[in-house]
Amino acid sequence: MIKNYFLLVFLLIPILGWSQFKISGVVKSKTDKDLIPGVIIIEKGTKNGTETDLDGHFEFEVSDPNATLVFSFVGMVNQEYKLERENEIIVETKWDCNKDFFDADEIKIYGQSGLINNPIGGQIDISSPYIFFGGVLAASYSYQTNSEENIFQEGSLEFKHPISNCDFDIDFRASYRHFEFADKLDSKSYSFETDFNLSRISLIAGYSHLEFNSLNTETKYNSSGLLIGFGTTLGRPLYPELVGKISIYKDNIEYQGKIQGSYKRFLMFLKYYKLNSFNELSFGIGYKLYYKSVI
Repeated sequence: MIKNYFLLVFLLIPILGWSQFKISGVVKSKTDKDLIPGVIIIEKGTKNGTETDLDGHFEFEVSDPNATLVFSFVGMVNQEYKLERENEIIVETKWDCNKDFFDADEIKIYGQSGLINNPIGGQIDISSPYIFFGGVLAASYSYQTNSEENIFQEGSLEFKHPISNCDFDIDFRASYRHFEFADKLDSKSYSFETDFNLSRISLIAGYSHLEFNSLNTETKYNSSGLLIGFGTTLGRPLYPELVGKISIYKDNIEYQGKIQGSYKRFLMFLKYYKLNSFNELSFGIGYKLYYKSVI
């Protein structure tokens, strides 16, 4: 009888050894290809599992070389991966559609200087909490002057992300620009714009209206035209955002460009504006507050 038990154990040892299949791999974000630590990996139908290390790598043994693995992580869509006798795999994950709007509840205050015509100025940006029916309301106003005859001011009101999913969202914006330049020009322009944001790329389209007054030549006219633009995020370390727009009128082209980034709560931007003979390159440094920290 004892001999029979030993014989049974002896026969089971190679079977049990064969049933363990060692696999390894990495888990990365499908959007930016970053490796993701802390992802939980379970062999489907069992309690056997592991999680990725700080470099997004994992290694463990499964009972079936054709097993299905389930990958889960906070903020990530659960994903299943069926092995086909693979022992090294790469899994790309997708983030959940429940997005956090990190541009809500903010107050941004800047000191800024025009490097060409208007050396003194400032800017303030304010955004609302996330609104229950969707999106964030944001307002911005900047003012620059040379303390004499020059004035350059910009303002905008924006409804951000009212239409949104994992890979796409839309912003709506109304903006205003006005300058008085050296007793030569007096201009006002108004724009209504829509941003179509696809991952790290934004396509901008809209309508713009110009009220132009040349004091030298006594030329005064109104003109409307198409506004088009492009934006992108350049990535680490400051994740700077680059935006360029042009408005095309009958006798003029209006140019707007901006690059802005941040480190923790410290902010910076460089922006450029040109219409006719007026142009300005402005540099700003600011600080970001949240409502909770000031109330």
